[in-house]
Amino acid sequence: METLEYHETILNKVSFDKKLLKMELKKAVRNTTCSQQPALLEWCGEHLGEEYKKMAAGFMENKSCAFEEQDS
Repeated sequence: METLEYHETILNKVSFDKKLLKMELKKAVRNTTCSQQPALLEWCGEHLGEEYKKMAAGFMENKSCAFEEQDS
């Protein structure tokens, strides 16, 4: 299972609890690569709603992707 798929599964399972969902969303942003993050945002919008999509985008602003995967 890919990292993004793993976090989508976890987010689905904890979506009943807003506090837990926020914590797992932070982990998802931290553990996904910069190239996976647009897909994570789209998934959040479709499955969790705009509130969590915006929250994830806010977490992503704090993650530096400037030096990640430049050689790819």
